[in-house]
Amino acid sequence: MISGPACAMDRGSKADWAGVGVARTAFFTISSWNYLHYARALASSLATYHPDVGRIVAVADTRRDDLSAGDFPEFDECVFFDELDLPDRRAFSFRYDVMELNTAIKPTVFSRLFAEGYDRVIYLDPDIIAYRRFDELFDVLDGGASSVLTPHALAPNMHRDSPNDLTFMQAGVYNLGFMALANTPETLRLLKWWETRLRTECVSNRVADGLFVDQKFIDLWPAYCPGTGILRNPAYNVAYWNLDSRPVRRRGDAYEVDGVPLAFFHFSGVVPGNRSILSKHQRRWRPGSTPELQALFDDYHDRLEKFGLKHFSSIPYGFGTFTDGTRIPDAARRVFREQLEPFSGDPFSDLPAYLNRPAKLEPNPDGVVTRFAYALWTSRSDLRAHFDLRGSQSQLSYAYWFASGGAAEAKVPAEFIRPVAKRISDVGAQARKRSRTSKLTAAVARGAYRLLMKVQPNIRWLYRLIPSERRKRFLDGLFRRAWPAAFGGGSLPLSHGVSLIGYPFAEIGVGEAMRSLARSLESADVNYEVVNFDEQVRSSQKDRALQDRLTDTPSKTVNVFCVNADMLGSTVRGIGSAALQNRYNILRPFWELPRIHPQWIDGLRRVDEIWAPTTFVRDAFAAETDRPVIHMPVSVSVPSDVQPNRRRFGIPHDATAFLFAFDFSSYPTRKNPQAVLEAYLRAFGQDRKRNVSLIIKTMGQSTERVEILNAVRRLAQDDRRIVMIDDVLTRTAMHSLTASCDVFVSLHRSEGFGLGIAEAMALGKAVIATDFSGSRDFVSSQTGFPVPYRLIDVEPDQYPYFVEGQQWAEPDIEAAARIMASLADDRDMARAVGGAAKSFIENFHSLRAVGRIAETRLKQIYGHRNALIGQ
Repeated sequence: MISGPACAMDRGSKADWAGVGVARTAFFTISSWNYLHYARALASSLATYHPDVGRIVAVADTRRDDLSAGDFPEFDECVFFDELDLPDRRAFSFRYDVMELNTAIKPTVFSRLFAEGYDRVIYLDPDIIAYRRFDELFDVLDGGASSVLTPHALAPNMHRDSPNDLTFMQAGVYNLGFMALANTPETLRLLKWWETRLRTECVSNRVADGLFVDQKFIDLWPAYCPGTGILRNPAYNVAYWNLDSRPVRRRGDAYEVDGVPLAFFHFSGVVPGNRSILSKHQRRWRPGSTPELQALFDDYHDRLEKFGLKHFSSIPYGFGTFTDGTRIPDAARRVFREQLEPFSGDPFSDLPAYLNRPAKLEPNPDGVVTRFAYALWTSRSDLRAHFDLRGSQSQLSYAYWFASGGAAEAKVPAEFIRPVAKRISDVGAQARKRSRTSKLTAAVARGAYRLLMKVQPNIRWLYRLIPSERRKRFLDGLFRRAWPAAFGGGSLPLSHGVSLIGYPFAEIGVGEAMRSLARSLESADVNYEVVNFDEQVRSSQKDRALQDRLTDTPSKTVNVFCVNADMLGSTVRGIGSAALQNRYNILRPFWELPRIHPQWIDGLRRVDEIWAPTTFVRDAFAAETDRPVIHMPVSVSVPSDVQPNRRRFGIPHDATAFLFAFDFSSYPTRKNPQAVLEAYLRAFGQDRKRNVSLIIKTMGQSTERVEILNAVRRLAQDDRRIVMIDDVLTRTAMHSLTASCDVFVSLHRSEGFGLGIAEAMALGKAVIATDFSGSRDFVSSQTGFPVPYRLIDVEPDQYPYFVEGQQWAEPDIEAAARIMASLADDRDMARAVGGAAKSFIENFHSLRAVGRIAETRLKQIYGHRNALIGQ
């Protein structure tokens, strides 16, 4: 830290600004109108402790006739957005949302204030309150620092939940709620660099690319600016992200941190009107966590109310709507800055029409996927996983999801939904017209054929003039048009049995579940066929075990749709809704949360019953639909000749080996890899002599992939007992890997079934698994080691089809660590419990066991004479 003697005179005194040797100093903040009560509360606190230092607010918003600088006397000066030296302010204000814009203009305001003659300028976020003078800060500046930063934290934070070290690495080492700069050539040069970067790259949606609004760039600032001072005083920038190491205490009417009087607290993420939330950005702390925090936050809420919470918070953001009043969604700003700039015209008035045009996709029937719909798809990993948009059916499926509620749920304005809905309707009208035309053509062809057969004896002389081959082709073509059903163009005769419809070749969980059900039916001699609809699947399609059962058109009396509920509608449209007629239709979905999405309920009425793979899934669907929900277990089969091969996988031959395997595509937050790492560290991190090994097997893609893999690799470098396998293995190789280990670990937050857990049990391995969701059907205290948990809320970005109030498990890491340590010491116990697990799977989840259950249910269905045609 650069430091020096405190300035003897009052720093920044307005009365002495013209005096020789006295630095002219200003505080400033940036706020839109709806945040001005925060800014006023900050300015009032600064006036209490630094009454002679200038206080300036930059308004990142449009001007309003009903508000002027005189309405907030706590400030000495007000700078409006339209006064800032920015290139093309109209495009700039459209490019960013309100938070991004407020941060993007920060270096521009710094530069402006230096141009006005200030020697030292200090930025503070508006949601900060000063509790005393900032003497230590001015000591650093007086000591010669050209800039001063405060880190998010002053000590390592290895807590498994955010905020922690990983959070700071993502969002930035230094918190840009505070920054102090002196007017030097060094800082002026860097302000130009920073300002240039923030013109187009001040974004919040590219954390994986190393960007986070204005803040991540400042990680480079100390390297580029030798005169940077790092203010390490714990009393500065206290906030939710460092409360682990900076407990707030109270002494009389004052607050202290580590025995030092609190300088300023950053109330980031406070929710006005809700005094029970400390910050909406975290779940670990509440105001009521300590009496001091409760008093601190009660006082802050009182200040916000005093400075106009009710008035200012209701003011709409001036750059938040198009010219016609339609709200500007984030996807519109994103497509504007990433694809359209430079844009000819005014984005506020001209962009909606552009975004409602068809996206440049092939074939995109009738333009059902608009440019806006495509922009939303590109911004969300869950949509990209479910709709690949490579073909017309997938494009229609996505458009249907978009228009039938998905876009509205994503808070997309109706102005962008209506064009998609209309184009879907047009496609439907054309399809109906083609159907009517086809029926008319068939009727005409039948009449013509019959007439021709009737008059044939009278026109034999004409026949003799036409070559026989041409005559045959003509009659065959006419017959095909007259009776298309005879050539696969219509309904075929139905036979007893099951049509399995789904992704028979896909190397994903739903594909394997379909193959598993097929093997179960085969074990019970149930007649079945397979219909492939893989257009909506992006995974590898190499498992051809069901190739011989493949047919183009369902022809059995029972359809089983082996797809998840969100894919039912697109699958039906893909194979044709006629395939549902006169059949008994069953859906066999997987789902990982306690409640299903309301959007699926109407679609479920198209099936006659639901086969739930676990009691957890059964309960979720039974609570929301009037269709019968039957528990149809998943069969688990592994080859009898699986051979372990520790040398191949790099596993020490005599270590107790713990295996954790997951697919990034299955949502890392749900699979919870951090929990397994922390449990391992708690069990063995301080005991490097323990003969154990942790094998982490990964595959697939997600936005969190790089971050998680890097964290594991860093840990593996420090602890050679950790083996990382990031690769796609064949099922044979995966079985060999599982057989090579002693214990399978899954500290999941939720599982629809848990195939990896079940297959490990089938191989006779002990399993440690969270005692929640689908895996509870087979992991008990007799067959494995259930880990206790507590319920936590599912956040909107953690799993697709978010519904408010969904919860899943937070496993007890300490309990998991104790189990791992005990199994490391007692491998005989692991083998004994693994044997019990294997017996359970053989008795209740074998092909024969599940086949008998399915056969019994199918006989009940066949026996219902009104359920099937012709019976």
